[in-house]
Amino acid sequence: MSGWRRRIFSSPGLTQSPPGPYLAKLARRWDRKIYVTSRGWDNIGEVLSSMGVMFEPFRGDYDCDLLFANCGTSDLLDPASLRRFVHAGGCLYASDMTSSLIDDAFPGRFRFGGSGDVGMVAANVVDDELRQVVGDSTTIHFDMPSWSVLEGCQGETLVEATQGTAYAGRPLMVEIEFGDGAVFYTCFHNRAQVSEQERVLLKLLVLKQISTSSNTTIAQTSQSLGISLTELKRRTDS
Repeated sequence: MSGWRRRIFSSPGLTQSPPGPYLAKLARRWDRKIYVTSRGWDNIGEVLSSMGVMFEPFRGDYDCDLLFANCGTSDLLDPASLRRFVHAGGCLYASDMTSSLIDDAFPGRFRFGGSGDVGMVAANVVDDELRQVVGDSTTIHFDMPSWSVLEGCQGETLVEATQGTAYAGRPLMVEIEFGDGAVFYTCFHNRAQVSEQERVLLKLLVLKQISTSSNTTIAQTSQSLGISLTELKRRTDS
């Protein structure tokens, strides 16, 4: 696994300073190892497959670069092992009802409070890299009741509920640093996002996680994977 540190961009999504040590390798071949837990209420593997990103099923080991944990998975994930995995440089994605798991693994880093309702929530795209492609705002679909409401975290908010909604200012997608690694968490299910803009946002989130693990920008990662950010932007504009 590669160690990871906060990236600084002179222009979001375009240049990286200082240059990451993996850029030459990434240009030749993208070699991140990805594990995905079994599907449950969510199915992030479907998003990865639609992008042509290869992954392996999680079988209880943590010898990977990125680990995607589906909400409602039947796989057993150990909080202490997750903590060591991320601290050593791993990148973890988790959604919705994995909240208790990540709260145990990373105590004090996430603040959950209450549960949300089924419905559409207007949201602001806060992160610069995501906003360049998907725009300033989007709508998030919550397809099931009792989703975990995130009050805040010791990290960065990527997408948040807009003012005037029932969850005004609440983070809906976040990223936190932990040791040499990072944790990405979404309050919503990726499988429930059905509009073109929502699908593009999910693909961008995956690219952001891969770029974090590889210490590169989203633009560099998308190029290495043969994914056109221009085409993704066109889809959101149409």
